Amino acid sequence: MSALVLGVATTPAAPGTADPVRRPRDAEAALGAVLDRAVSEGSPGALAQVSRAGRITTVTRGVADTGTRREPRADMRFRIGSTTKTFVATVVLQLVAEGRLRLDDRLERWLPGLVTGNGNDGRAITVRMLLNHTSGLFNYTKDHHVPDALERDPLTTFTPRRLVGYALGHPPVFPPGTSWQYSNTNYILLGMIIERVTGHAYPMEVATRVLRPLGLRATYFPGTSPDVRPPFVHGYSKDGLSRFNPSWAGAAGEMISTVGDLNRFDAALLSGRLLPAALLREMLTPTPKSDVFHGPGPYRYGLGVMMVTLPCGVTVYGHGGTIFGSLTWMAGTRDGRHTLSFDLNGDKVNQAELTTAANAAEFCPAATVPSQPQATRGTALRVIDQAGTLSRKPYTLRIRPSSPSATTSKPITTGSADSAGLS
Repeated sequence: MSALVLGVATTPAAPGTADPVRRPRDAEAALGAVLDRAVSEGSPGALAQVSRAGRITTVTRGVADTGTRREPRADMRFRIGSTTKTFVATVVLQLVAEGRLRLDDRLERWLPGLVTGNGNDGRAITVRMLLNHTSGLFNYTKDHHVPDALERDPLTTFTPRRLVGYALGHPPVFPPGTSWQYSNTNYILLGMIIERVTGHAYPMEVATRVLRPLGLRATYFPGTSPDVRPPFVHGYSKDGLSRFNPSWAGAAGEMISTVGDLNRFDAALLSGRLLPAALLREMLTPTPKSDVFHGPGPYRYGLGVMMVTLPCGVTVYGHGGTIFGSLTWMAGTRDGRHTLSFDLNGDKVNQAELTTAANAAEFCPAATVPSQPQATRGTALRVIDQAGTLSRKPYTLRIRPSSPSATTSKPITTGSADSAGLS
């Protein structure tokens, strides 16, 4: 098993341009054509759901399980890989809003003595750098220890400190704050910071602050369990690994969800239900030099959020995820009224090309797209790096006292957010 990549595909598209064809005027047909393409390229099945101004449409192709030949359904769960990062980043920014954490806090303040050696220095890395991947820390999933261990025993349990240790066995990719490179190590550390600040493990904080308030009942953190709760879309990986302990992904990519839950989360986030306006703007501001999909983008990166401006001028915000047998995307318009989520249950296809095509099909229904993908079929991707009418009630700052059973609320102002760490 070669090096793992928890997050998104970064395979460049092959040069050349296919003759464009006019997409069907009907957006559902256009999105369906992209899912057909995914199945023809090697994904056993494809499942997508769109929410547009409260109207929900589910589009499926192929099969959820090659053995039973059952079709994908909207209520089926799947691994979302690095889309987990947006949930984790949201909680970190809520802690900033509450004044319990600052974006410019040094890593050393919260995890003293952890990040050191080989030129790594937690005193030079801020929370903001972890969120936007400018820390320079080596990506632990590119180290041989994780894939080697999984090849020996897919049920191996990894601790966050063990994963960070693999990253610290390498020097920084660049000095902190001077460049950009996607690194799962950043989000393992953010999960540890959430626990240090709150006294609770990051899954509990995400569940308390995001999943339960939004009613995302199908979404959860599996921890060390190798199974996905039914009903689920079976993932088919070219590595042949369908059952594994996801602790190696942790806060960088372990979550399990559904297309409906992802749409509800992204809509709530973008419409301002989860963060104050000033912090949401910070989250959605592209980081200089960021380029997630090296080719069909540019897909930029904010604070735990990817964004792309499509040829038709529409910008969408969300995140992609890649993990054994599951390629995921979640995106929405800035107001949260139009969202798209999808899952492909085979990782042999070109995720970058298909993600771009799906975004264009859904958010630019009158535009033209290439009739064929430009990247070679089966381009290698390594794993892990990625309903209903929505209330549009704005975010209210929740001050969490030391007692976990009590909360108080007060309106937040720009000044309050600034003093909490916006700089």
